[in-house]
Amino acid sequence: MDKSISSTNGETVHVEVVSTDDYISKLSNDLLLEILSKLSTEEVIRTSLLSERWVNVWKKISHLCLDMRRIAKTTTLLPGVSHQAAKSVTKVIEDHCGDLERCTIYHDSRQCENGMLESWIQSLVNVKHIKDLTLENFSPGSKSNNRSNVTLDLPPRSFSHPDLTSLSLSQYNLKAAHAFYDCCNLKNLKLIGISAEVEVFNAFLVSCTSLEVLALEISCHRKDGVLKIDNHNLTFLYLSCSRIKGVEVSSPSLDILSIGSLSCEIENFIIASPRLHFNRNYWATGKCFPHTSYYISCPHQGEASIGHEIMMNGSNDGMKMFASMSVSVDLTNEKELEMLKQVLVAWPGDMQEVEILFKSNNAVRKESESSLGNTQNTFWEDTKPFPGAQFRAYTVWLSNFSGSTEEFVLASRMIMQGTVARCMMIRPSSVSPAKKLEIGAIANLKELPKVTRTFIS
Repeated sequence: MDKSISSTNGETVHVEVVSTDDYISKLSNDLLLEILSKLSTEEVIRTSLLSERWVNVWKKISHLCLDMRRIAKTTTLLPGVSHQAAKSVTKVIEDHCGDLERCTIYHDSRQCENGMLESWIQSLVNVKHIKDLTLENFSPGSKSNNRSNVTLDLPPRSFSHPDLTSLSLSQYNLKAAHAFYDCCNLKNLKLIGISAEVEVFNAFLVSCTSLEVLALEISCHRKDGVLKIDNHNLTFLYLSCSRIKGVEVSSPSLDILSIGSLSCEIENFIIASPRLHFNRNYWATGKCFPHTSYYISCPHQGEASIGHEIMMNGSNDGMKMFASMSVSVDLTNEKELEMLKQVLVAWPGDMQEVEILFKSNNAVRKESESSLGNTQNTFWEDTKPFPGAQFRAYTVWLSNFSGSTEEFVLASRMIMQGTVARCMMIRPSSVSPAKKLEIGAIANLKELPKVTRTFIS
């Protein structure tokens, strides 16, 4: 602030006085924790050196990320160095005294061998009551891409605490399933780079009865078994499985099935999920591209759609360059259309093909739901591109096409703005014969100025 001082000659001199008060340290703990949430765990812990006020603030942050890979970049990671780093991880976990929501630990194989990883899990799960736990093994200095030769051998029911709802494991070999016994608490399970006998995978999947999200990037020791996924709560499933003879999925609530890679043939892939009936799939595209099947549905009573959130935040491993997708949507439901647009816009690059299957079971709607007139008056009059100026698909399939106004507007808009890079394939609905469509809507689409081939399949 400025301070006015009169000099001896009568002139007034303005002097700026700098305040040395530490206003940040005077903030409440809640505000300080909000600030610290934007920093890395290493930076957060270093704030304890600022002053006595800051000594214990970091101990109540809600998320820890303990990454031993940083040490690997600056040292040769000799046994003594690794041991000291592991002891630091232990101290951070023990010193934390707040409500710990999430913890991520990147460690090397030595912590599996000396029992330290087991002690971390015991402390985080049974003492700290962690809700979201991520563990990843890394092999410093290893030139091999196969890092899952480190065996994770934990006591029975290691992950069965009721507060633990999300678990992610990366780069381990599993010899037994007993660590997952009675894990009805888990709702989100992600296994990346995990190898085991198919019987081990089946055993712990039976124990995880409440799963809503399951991502498996796994390898079986022998190609002589069938992976069985039987879960009535599952809404999102990602599969990338090598050395697998077959897969059986029974999940009536499944909205999204994303396949990155499967070594089994289509006749050995059996799925009982009434919502996921599409003409295009992982095998139809030649097993060259990851494929995602998505039945778009609006959440009930305003609840968030777990699967849609995964698709939007890019954590779905199936969302890769030149991937393919099949989606089922009700064109008379404005919310479903917006969800479709969001997913396509969020896609990280050009898509090899996209199939849009139009729902035909449009039953009598409740007054609270979107009406056809409301959709026409809002969504279809929007002058913005659909789904977005940057999105392109080499081939677009329109399935169950009846030639309605909504279908024609969507198809024409995708052609005119260049969304369709090569061709549009149309599969007529049973109530609209191909010959009738050829005379009507399809003929109009073929007259559009954009150079796009349009076919009836």
